[in-house]
Amino acid sequence: MIGIVGGGISGLVLAYELRHLGVDVTVWEAESVPGGVMRSQLHKDLVLELGPQRARLSDPFRQLVESVGLTGELVTAPTDLPLYVYHRGRLRRAPLSFSQAVSTDLLPWWAKARVLAEPFTAGPRVGEHVGPFLRRKFGGAAYRALLGPLYGGLYASDPDRMPVRHALQRTLVELGVGRSILWRMFRGAAQAGKIPPCSFRGGLGALPLAIAEKLEGRVRLETPVRALRKEARGWEVTLDGAEIVRADTVVLACPSDTAARLLGGEYPETVAWLSALRYNRLALVYLKAETKLHGLGYQVAFGESLETRGVTWNDSLFGRTGLYTVYLGGMKNPGLCDWDDGRIAAIACEEFEVATGYRAEVIQVSRTLIPAWDDTWDGLEEVEWPPDLHVCSNYTARPGILGRITEAKRLAAALAKEKPPESISRRR
Repeated sequence: MIGIVGGGISGLVLAYELRHLGVDVTVWEAESVPGGVMRSQLHKDLVLELGPQRARLSDPFRQLVESVGLTGELVTAPTDLPLYVYHRGRLRRAPLSFSQAVSTDLLPWWAKARVLAEPFTAGPRVGEHVGPFLRRKFGGAAYRALLGPLYGGLYASDPDRMPVRHALQRTLVELGVGRSILWRMFRGAAQAGKIPPCSFRGGLGALPLAIAEKLEGRVRLETPVRALRKEARGWEVTLDGAEIVRADTVVLACPSDTAARLLGGEYPETVAWLSALRYNRLALVYLKAETKLHGLGYQVAFGESLETRGVTWNDSLFGRTGLYTVYLGGMKNPGLCDWDDGRIAAIACEEFEVATGYRAEVIQVSRTLIPAWDDTWDGLEEVEWPPDLHVCSNYTARPGILGRITEAKRLAAALAKEKPPESISRRR
């Protein structure tokens, strides 16, 4: 039996794929509902996303949705919704194509000329960080107004503290980028523009709920794992209430601090690196406003005097009337999440009016954690995991919903080869 610690989207997709491959599996989840950060909440007639606000209806995502019977619940957004950046006192459209790059008022002409010189600049240097790399490739103006806010916003992080080899190198390789990013970036944006943003009528949290239901009792909720102990063959797993279960293989699909606690004193070097990983704390403020805004939302350019990092326009994305989600904190202001809800909400409302011209009222404030992918990831590359133990989480591979699905499917295929269904049946 393969035991999976954590019932977020990574652990659930992994378990679901393993079951399709005939492998016996159990998921232990400490919370009362599955999904991890991928959770949705209903507030009157509005769906609030407590984690990711949208997915992309790519082929892997669509196939998973069809497999768990959620196709009828899908909602999609138009593929041509613009994205904006708040810069120099107002919202300006972010250029996502060559023609938009030529006409945009986000950058002055000399900054556009500097961007066009990108193909003549070298690729990543050894030890280079994302911020210096992007400034060297595209110039400081484009970095501050567009690339820094967009890339840093993915992780609520500071690109100056994110090594290229951790945060960006894998993406460049996957895109087939050797030297020039510019043309590949525009081509990729055009291709991505054909794949609509999507969610479900009940929010993205519907997906982990549907997967858990398909696993038919193999997901044990409100069952935190208290300890792991390596045996001659497999692992002894101690659950809440001192229940002991034995697993041939254990997969950690949980946050890094939980993984460190479970591995305890037997693997001090691994525990030290796991404990050192930095997560960015992000505040999410849900606003209700009557506006004429139409688009995906906006990011705030570097150097602006706002606490807001960005805003998702759920209203025009999925018809969630009047709903806007504001992000504050992260590495930009790590202490902000310690402020009381009222103070955070007041800032979100005030800055939303500054950027858009519309007044808003607060619905709710929540908080989440995002792996920073900064210098604290340096040592993780050298970690040797104990035998029969694997990790499938957003701090070891590409983040985002698609990244989590892809990584879980890859690991499921590898584990099924190690433990084919026939041998499992004989042991049982």
